[in-house]
Amino acid sequence: MLNNYQYFIALAEELNISKAAERLFISHQCLSKYLKNLEQEYNVTFFERTPRLSLTPAGQAYLDMLRQVQFLENNLENQLSDIRMARKGLIRFGTTEGRFRILAPSLLSDFKRMYPEVRLETHYATSDQLCESIAKNELDMALMNRRDAGSNQLERRTVLNEKLYMVISDHLLAQYFSEQYPACKETFRNGVDLVAFAKREVPFVLNYKGFNSRETLEAHLRDKGVTLNCVLEMTQQDMHFMLAACDFAACFCWAMYLPTIQRTGEGNAQYLNVFPIKGLTATNQVMLVMPKGKILPAYGKDLVRLIQQTCTSFASL
Repeated sequence: MLNNYQYFIALAEELNISKAAERLFISHQCLSKYLKNLEQEYNVTFFERTPRLSLTPAGQAYLDMLRQVQFLENNLENQLSDIRMARKGLIRFGTTEGRFRILAPSLLSDFKRMYPEVRLETHYATSDQLCESIAKNELDMALMNRRDAGSNQLERRTVLNEKLYMVISDHLLAQYFSEQYPACKETFRNGVDLVAFAKREVPFVLNYKGFNSRETLEAHLRDKGVTLNCVLEMTQQDMHFMLAACDFAACFCWAMYLPTIQRTGEGNAQYLNVFPIKGLTATNQVMLVMPKGKILPAYGKDLVRLIQQTCTSFASL
Protein backbone atom coordinates (compact mmCIF):
# COMPACT_ATOMS: atom_id res chain seq x y z
CA MET A 1 0.00 0.00 0.00
CA LEU A 2 2.01 2.93 -1.34
CA ASN A 3 -0.86 5.41 -1.30
CA ASN A 4 -0.07 8.24 1.12
CA TYR A 5 3.39 6.86 1.77
CA GLN A 6 4.32 10.28 3.17
CA TYR A 7 2.20 9.31 6.18
CA PHE A 8 4.57 6.49 7.06
CA ILE A 9 7.67 8.66 6.54
CA ALA A 10 6.23 11.35 8.81
CA LEU A 11 5.45 8.76 11.50
CA ALA A 12 8.96 7.31 11.27
CA GLU A 13 10.53 10.75 11.58
CA GLU A 14 8.32 12.13 14.33
CA LEU A 15 7.77 8.87 16.28
CA ASN A 16 4.65 10.51 17.63
CA ILE A 17 1.22 10.12 16.05
CA SER A 18 -0.07 13.52 17.18
CA LYS A 19 2.98 15.40 15.90
CA ALA A 20 2.98 13.47 12.62
CA ALA A 21 -0.74 14.14 12.13
CA GLU A 22 -0.22 17.83 12.79
CA ARG A 23 2.65 17.93 10.29
CA LEU A 24 0.48 16.18 7.67
CA PHE A 25 -2.60 18.36 8.39
CA ILE A 26 -4.76 15.31 9.10
CA SER A 27 -6.47 14.04 12.24
CA HIS A 28 -4.89 11.74 14.83
CA GLN A 29 -7.70 9.27 14.16
CA CYS A 30 -7.05 9.25 10.40
CA LEU A 31 -3.33 8.55 10.87
CA SER A 32 -3.94 5.81 13.44
CA LYS A 33 -6.39 4.14 11.05
CA TYR A 34 -3.83 4.38 8.22
CA LEU A 35 -1.19 2.62 10.31
CA LYS A 36 -3.61 -0.05 11.54
CA ASN A 37 -4.76 -0.86 7.99
CA LEU A 38 -1.17 -0.93 6.74
CA GLU A 39 -0.05 -3.41 9.38
CA GLN A 40 -3.11 -5.57 8.74
CA GLU A 41 -2.40 -5.61 5.01
CA TYR A 42 1.20 -6.77 5.47
CA ASN A 43 0.44 -8.85 8.59
CA VAL A 44 3.41 -7.36 10.42
CA THR A 45 4.05 -4.76 13.13
CA PHE A 46 5.86 -1.69 11.82
CA PHE A 47 5.97 0.24 15.11
CA GLU A 48 6.36 -0.75 18.74
CA ARG A 49 3.83 1.22 20.79
CA THR A 50 5.48 1.02 24.23
CA PRO A 51 7.21 2.55 26.06
CA ARG A 52 7.15 4.97 23.11
CA LEU A 53 6.59 4.73 19.38
CA SER A 54 9.63 3.17 17.68
CA LEU A 55 10.36 1.40 14.41
CA THR A 56 10.56 -2.38 14.35
CA PRO A 57 13.02 -4.07 11.93
CA ALA A 58 10.09 -4.49 9.54
CA GLY A 59 9.28 -0.79 9.92
CA GLN A 60 12.87 0.20 9.13
CA ALA A 61 12.85 -1.99 6.01
CA TYR A 62 9.56 -0.43 4.89
CA LEU A 63 10.91 3.09 5.55
CA ASP A 64 14.04 2.38 3.49
CA MET A 65 11.88 1.19 0.60
CA LEU A 66 9.62 4.24 0.81
CA ARG A 67 12.62 6.60 0.71
CA GLN A 68 13.60 4.95 -2.58
CA VAL A 69 10.04 5.45 -3.85
CA GLN A 70 10.20 9.11 -2.80
CA PHE A 71 13.57 9.51 -4.53
CA LEU A 72 12.27 7.97 -7.78
CA GLU A 73 9.15 10.10 -7.65
CA ASN A 74 11.28 13.24 -7.30
CA ASN A 75 13.39 12.16 -10.27
CA LEU A 76 10.24 11.62 -12.33
CA GLU A 77 8.89 15.04 -11.38
CA ASN A 78 12.18 16.64 -12.47
CA GLN A 79 12.12 14.82 -15.81
CA LEU A 80 8.50 15.76 -16.45
CA SER A 81 9.28 19.35 -15.51
CA ASP A 82 11.93 19.49 -18.23
CA ILE A 83 9.57 17.88 -20.73
CA ARG A 84 7.01 20.59 -20.00
CA MET A 85 9.78 23.21 -20.21
CA ALA A 86 8.55 24.49 -16.88
CA ARG A 87 10.48 27.27 -15.18
CA LYS A 88 8.68 26.85 -11.90
CA GLY A 89 9.77 24.53 -9.14
CA LEU A 90 11.82 24.04 -5.98
CA ILE A 91 15.49 23.21 -5.44
CA ARG A 92 17.06 22.70 -2.00
CA PHE A 93 20.70 23.42 -1.20
CA GLY A 94 22.59 23.17 2.08
CA THR A 95 26.06 23.78 3.47
CA THR A 96 27.82 24.35 6.78
CA GLU A 97 27.11 27.57 8.68
CA GLY A 98 30.36 29.40 7.89
CA ARG A 99 30.16 28.72 4.16
CA PHE A 100 26.42 29.47 4.18
CA ARG A 101 27.08 33.07 5.24
CA ILE A 102 29.56 33.45 2.39
CA LEU A 103 27.67 31.70 -0.43
CA ALA A 104 23.95 32.11 0.26
CA PRO A 105 23.54 35.86 -0.51
CA SER A 106 25.13 35.72 -3.97
CA LEU A 107 23.61 32.32 -4.84
CA LEU A 108 20.11 33.45 -3.93
CA SER A 109 20.34 36.70 -5.89
CA ASP A 110 22.09 35.22 -8.96
CA PHE A 111 19.73 32.25 -9.13
CA LYS A 112 16.70 34.51 -8.72
CA ARG A 113 17.78 36.48 -11.79
CA MET A 114 18.12 33.24 -13.77
CA TYR A 115 14.89 31.61 -12.57
CA PRO A 116 12.56 34.17 -10.96
CA GLU A 117 9.78 31.60 -10.49
CA VAL A 118 11.90 28.79 -9.06
CA ARG A 119 12.25 28.74 -5.28
CA LEU A 120 15.78 28.12 -4.03
CA GLU A 121 15.73 26.94 -0.42
CA THR A 122 19.05 27.32 1.39
CA HIS A 123 19.87 25.61 4.67
CA TYR A 124 22.86 25.31 6.97
CA ALA A 125 23.74 22.49 9.34
CA THR A 126 26.63 20.28 10.37
CA SER A 127 28.08 17.97 7.73
CA ASP A 128 26.51 14.92 9.43
CA GLN A 129 23.11 16.61 9.42
CA LEU A 130 23.49 17.58 5.76
CA CYS A 131 24.29 13.98 4.79
CA GLU A 132 21.27 12.79 6.78
CA SER A 133 19.01 15.36 5.06
CA ILE A 134 20.19 14.16 1.64
CA ALA A 135 19.49 10.55 2.65
CA LYS A 136 15.97 11.60 3.70
CA ASN A 137 15.39 13.43 0.38
CA GLU A 138 15.14 16.72 2.29
CA LEU A 139 18.01 18.29 0.31
CA ASP A 140 18.90 18.03 -3.36
CA MET A 141 22.57 18.93 -2.90
CA ALA A 142 25.01 20.10 -0.25
CA LEU A 143 28.48 21.62 -0.09
CA MET A 144 30.94 20.18 2.43
CA ASN A 145 34.51 19.01 2.97
CA ARG A 146 35.57 15.78 1.28
CA ARG A 147 36.38 14.06 4.58
CA ASP A 148 32.77 14.59 5.72
CA ALA A 149 31.18 13.24 2.54
CA GLY A 150 32.19 9.62 2.85
CA SER A 151 28.93 7.75 2.18
CA ASN A 152 28.89 5.43 -0.83
CA GLN A 153 25.31 6.53 -1.46
CA LEU A 154 26.50 10.01 -2.43
CA GLU A 155 27.77 11.40 -5.70
CA ARG A 156 30.66 13.81 -5.05
CA ARG A 157 32.04 16.55 -7.29
CA THR A 158 35.12 18.56 -6.35
CA VAL A 159 34.40 22.28 -6.75
CA LEU A 160 37.37 23.80 -4.91
CA ASN A 161 40.81 22.88 -3.56
CA GLU A 162 41.38 25.69 -1.09
CA LYS A 163 44.55 26.73 0.71
CA LEU A 164 44.97 27.54 4.39
CA TYR A 165 46.10 31.06 5.33
CA MET A 166 47.28 32.78 8.51
CA VAL A 167 45.57 35.98 9.70
CA ILE A 168 47.28 38.47 12.01
CA SER A 169 46.87 42.15 12.88
CA ASP A 170 49.47 44.86 12.40
CA HIS A 171 49.63 45.42 16.15
CA LEU A 172 50.46 41.77 16.90
CA LEU A 173 53.10 41.74 14.18
CA ALA A 174 54.67 44.89 15.61
CA GLN A 175 54.58 43.40 19.11
CA TYR A 176 56.14 40.01 18.32
CA PHE A 177 58.37 40.98 15.38
CA SER A 178 59.31 44.48 16.58
CA GLU A 179 62.84 44.39 15.22
CA GLN A 180 61.60 43.41 11.73
CA TYR A 181 58.36 45.38 11.55
CA PRO A 182 57.04 46.61 9.12
CA ALA A 183 59.52 45.12 6.63
CA CYS A 184 58.51 41.60 7.73
CA LYS A 185 55.09 42.10 6.13
CA GLU A 186 56.63 42.07 2.67
CA THR A 187 58.60 38.93 3.54
CA PHE A 188 55.52 37.17 4.95
CA ARG A 189 53.53 37.82 1.77
CA ASN A 190 55.67 35.10 0.21
CA GLY A 191 54.80 32.73 3.06
CA VAL A 192 55.14 32.61 6.84
CA ASP A 193 57.29 30.02 8.59
CA LEU A 194 55.20 28.89 11.57
CA VAL A 195 58.38 27.81 13.40
CA ALA A 196 59.23 31.50 13.91
CA PHE A 197 55.72 32.20 15.27
CA ALA A 198 55.95 29.20 17.61
CA LYS A 199 59.34 30.27 18.97
CA ARG A 200 58.07 33.79 19.69
CA GLU A 201 54.94 32.33 21.34
CA VAL A 202 52.58 34.39 19.21
CA PRO A 203 49.05 33.71 20.55
CA PHE A 204 46.59 31.87 18.29
CA VAL A 205 42.89 31.11 18.37
CA LEU A 206 42.30 27.71 16.75
CA ASN A 207 39.44 25.47 15.76
CA TYR A 208 38.78 22.46 17.99
CA LYS A 209 40.76 19.29 17.35
CA GLY A 210 39.02 17.06 14.85
CA PHE A 211 37.99 19.92 12.57
CA ASN A 212 39.56 19.92 9.13
CA SER A 213 41.55 23.14 9.43
CA ARG A 214 42.97 22.07 12.81
CA GLU A 215 43.93 18.61 11.55
CA THR A 216 45.66 20.07 8.48
CA LEU A 217 47.52 22.55 10.65
CA GLU A 218 48.53 19.96 13.26
CA ALA A 219 49.97 17.65 10.59
CA HIS A 220 52.08 20.51 9.24
CA LEU A 221 53.28 21.45 12.75
CA ARG A 222 54.23 17.85 13.55
CA ASP A 223 56.44 17.83 10.46
CA LYS A 224 58.06 21.03 11.73
CA GLY A 225 58.40 19.68 15.27
CA VAL A 226 56.71 22.69 16.89
CA THR A 227 53.53 23.59 18.76
CA LEU A 228 51.72 26.90 18.51
CA ASN A 229 50.68 28.96 21.53
CA CYS A 230 46.93 28.25 21.44
CA VAL A 231 45.15 30.61 23.84
CA LEU A 232 41.58 29.79 22.80
CA GLU A 233 39.66 27.11 20.88
CA MET A 234 36.32 27.85 19.24
CA THR A 235 34.39 26.85 16.13
CA GLN A 236 32.84 30.14 15.01
CA GLN A 237 35.12 31.25 12.18
CA ASP A 238 33.87 34.84 12.10
CA MET A 239 34.75 35.15 15.80
CA HIS A 240 38.32 34.11 14.96
CA PHE A 241 38.59 37.10 12.63
CA MET A 242 36.96 39.49 15.11
CA LEU A 243 39.42 38.42 17.80
CA ALA A 244 42.30 38.88 15.36
CA ALA A 245 41.01 42.38 14.59
CA CYS A 246 41.00 43.11 18.35
CA ASP A 247 44.68 42.05 18.63
CA PHE A 248 43.66 39.11 20.85
CA ALA A 249 45.37 36.44 18.76
CA ALA A 250 46.28 35.38 15.23
CA CYS A 251 44.20 32.72 13.48
CA PHE A 252 43.87 30.64 10.32
CA CYS A 253 41.30 30.35 7.55
CA TRP A 254 40.54 28.54 4.33
CA ALA A 255 40.46 30.54 1.08
CA MET A 256 36.66 30.77 0.94
CA TYR A 257 36.64 32.83 4.15
CA LEU A 258 39.00 35.54 2.89
CA PRO A 259 36.19 37.93 1.82
CA THR A 260 34.86 37.73 5.39
CA ILE A 261 38.24 38.93 6.66
CA GLN A 262 38.18 41.84 4.23
CA ARG A 263 34.76 42.88 5.57
CA THR A 264 35.99 42.52 9.16
CA GLY A 265 38.90 44.88 8.41
CA GLU A 266 36.93 47.43 6.38
CA GLY A 267 38.01 51.00 7.07
CA ASN A 268 41.63 49.98 7.61
CA ALA A 269 42.78 47.73 4.77
CA GLN A 270 46.19 47.10 6.32
CA TYR A 271 44.92 46.25 9.79
CA LEU A 272 44.41 42.51 9.21
CA ASN A 273 47.11 40.74 7.22
CA VAL A 274 46.54 37.47 5.37
CA PHE A 275 49.64 35.41 4.62
CA PRO A 276 50.17 32.04 2.93
CA ILE A 277 51.93 29.35 4.98
CA LYS A 278 55.37 28.31 3.80
CA GLY A 279 55.73 24.59 3.17
CA LEU A 280 52.05 23.77 3.65
CA THR A 281 50.97 21.98 0.48
CA ALA A 282 47.84 20.25 1.81
CA THR A 283 44.55 21.73 0.60
CA ASN A 284 40.94 21.33 1.64
CA GLN A 285 38.83 19.59 -0.98
CA VAL A 286 35.33 21.10 -1.06
CA MET A 287 32.72 18.79 -2.56
CA LEU A 288 29.25 19.28 -3.98
CA VAL A 289 27.32 16.25 -2.78
CA MET A 290 24.11 14.73 -4.18
CA PRO A 291 22.33 11.37 -3.93
CA LYS A 292 23.61 8.84 -6.43
CA GLY A 293 21.27 8.67 -9.41
CA LYS A 294 19.71 12.06 -8.71
CA ILE A 295 18.13 13.55 -11.83
CA LEU A 296 18.06 17.33 -11.70
CA PRO A 297 15.75 19.57 -13.73
CA ALA A 298 17.39 22.17 -15.97
CA TYR A 299 17.31 24.79 -13.24
CA GLY A 300 19.00 22.32 -10.86
CA LYS A 301 21.82 21.75 -13.35
CA ASP A 302 22.22 25.51 -13.71
CA LEU A 303 22.42 25.83 -9.92
CA VAL A 304 25.24 23.27 -9.91
CA ARG A 305 27.11 25.31 -12.53
CA LEU A 306 26.52 28.49 -10.52
CA ILE A 307 27.91 26.87 -7.35
CA GLN A 308 30.94 25.60 -9.26
CA GLN A 309 31.62 29.03 -10.76
CA THR A 310 31.26 30.72 -7.37
CA CYS A 311 33.60 28.28 -5.67
CA THR A 312 36.16 28.47 -8.49
CA SER A 313 36.47 32.22 -7.85
CA PHE A 314 38.05 31.44 -4.45
CA ALA A 315 40.77 29.23 -5.94
CA SER A 316 42.79 32.22 -7.14
CA LEU A 317 42.71 34.06 -3.79
